Amino acid sequence: MYDLTRFTLRDMAECGWALRQFGLGVESMEEASNRIVRYLYENFCTKSTGEKSCALVRLFKTHPYEDLEVELAEYARSMLNHSPALPAMKCMTLLATVGEQTEWNSRHTSVGHKAIPLASESVVAQMPMISQLIRQLGLDIKTVINPDPNLLVEIEQRKYNVFYVPEAIGSPYIPAQDSFVIPFGIKSVLGFGGLLPSGNMFAIIMFLKVQIPHSTAQMFSTLALNVKTALLPFYRGAVFAQKDESATASRQIFTRNTEQELAHLKSKVATLTQLLDVFDQSIFVQSDRLEQAIEQLADSAQKLDTLNERLKEENLRMGAELDIVRQMQQMILPNAEELEIEGLDIAAYMEAADEVGGDYYDVLNTDGVVTLGIGDVTGHGLESGILMLMAQTAVRTLKEIPEVDPVRFLDALNRTLYKNVQRMKSEKSLTLAILNYSEGRVSISGQHEETIIVRLGGQVERIDTMDLGFPIALDDDIVKFISHISMELHPGDGIVLYTDGIPEAKDIKKKQYGMEAMCEVISQNWHLSAQEIKQAVIDDLRRHIGNQKVFDDITLLVLKRTELGVATESQPQAAPLV
Repeated sequence: MYDLTRFTLRDMAECGWALRQFGLGVESMEEASNRIVRYLYENFCTKSTGEKSCALVRLFKTHPYEDLEVELAEYARSMLNHSPALPAMKCMTLLATVGEQTEWNSRHTSVGHKAIPLASESVVAQMPMISQLIRQLGLDIKTVINPDPNLLVEIEQRKYNVFYVPEAIGSPYIPAQDSFVIPFGIKSVLGFGGLLPSGNMFAIIMFLKVQIPHSTAQMFSTLALNVKTALLPFYRGAVFAQKDESATASRQIFTRNTEQELAHLKSKVATLTQLLDVFDQSIFVQSDRLEQAIEQLADSAQKLDTLNERLKEENLRMGAELDIVRQMQQMILPNAEELEIEGLDIAAYMEAADEVGGDYYDVLNTDGVVTLGIGDVTGHGLESGILMLMAQTAVRTLKEIPEVDPVRFLDALNRTLYKNVQRMKSEKSLTLAILNYSEGRVSISGQHEETIIVRLGGQVERIDTMDLGFPIALDDDIVKFISHISMELHPGDGIVLYTDGIPEAKDIKKKQYGMEAMCEVISQNWHLSAQEIKQAVIDDLRRHIGNQKVFDDITLLVLKRTELGVATESQPQAAPLV
């Protein structure tokens, strides 16, 4: 049983493995399709109540009009409004259906949608759900209606997106609002599929009584491959379940005449199955490691929380408590040796406004990927310092797993810290940006201050990170807000990261230092080393502040690319940065 509101990588892998098996031991695509939709209908449930998540699940396949059964051909012709039915015309044909109503459990008893003629691009454009389904699967209507044999192999192998409607009620893409969507409590709709080698499209559409996040919908592009594996043996053979012996005999003749071709096809299926099995095992391992890491982080946070309570109960002086955390913060900062990375020149500076700061930065070199992290916890003091320590631990753990997908990375980190902050009964949160650099490219994800990119001649580019993430530990689910961008860093180019303690620092007249002043100093000194650039900014900031008290933490991180890149023995994580 799988809960779509909390669908995990392990769920995806296990469900995919089960779907692949439904092509075995059956004699037609229709039989395999019925097993697939029945499995999805029975196994997607809300764990707390056991209630089924799907009101209706259907599997469609485009089919030439000339090859339709008599019943389906008559139905398709009735929808054409006296227009001619061309033999090669594609029809969106219902192969399998299962749902809450009795008539929804057989394609023969279904009232509508048995065979929808796709007569032309203009006709399909008038069908909102079908036209949007085709587009969101990554196809175009022309390809589905009349696939080009010269492009078929390439398109068939790469188009596996999803059709996702997060809010079904009121959506222009979901028809029958009053007769179906509202009465049956349809909250979201999910479709997934692709192309078969014949050029025919297959698609499963699930009408759901639960709302699912975008991250869950994305996982179904992988499940589309598993469904395709189950359907592949029949794409040029028996599509519909046979009703009589003569049809069975005809199928046996076809099988003998195409024995070599089917053997070759089965070989391809076997290979694809093996590849997917390897992928599944990898997902199992990574999922288990990620769950273990989350448990370890929660356990570490619990120990920190227990320590804090003990200190309070024993009435130790607050100064002693702050001193402990301050020392821990200093101990986990990257040392000078860690900043010495081949091909890069790195310098860093951090100064807390109080005994314990809420700023965070780190530099990690893992398997050829240099990860820069910078963050700022709301406020400063003991709680901010603890959250800063937890953030550093979480980032380091996720890098060691390793987790390279920016969405899963920040999602796991946020969920862990959110639960810890709730346990602390704190209202703290933090902005956090994660940058991954490898082989001349840098990827940026997460919401923080602007990222400053500086080119060889000192030209400054300011990258707004507002749309790349969401404050960490403020909400339990931030997946829909997470994104990332990547760009080239040539020799002589670099990155400057900072916290708001620099541009918002005030002089005795309450005038802020400002972004423009900082960027000007960086640009004018970019020909110098990273250490000299860092010091020039700090000196100019000190000049501006003068005798005014520093009210916020100050953190600055400067990185310059000096050579072709970071040299290591292997670089398996470089691909996600592209």
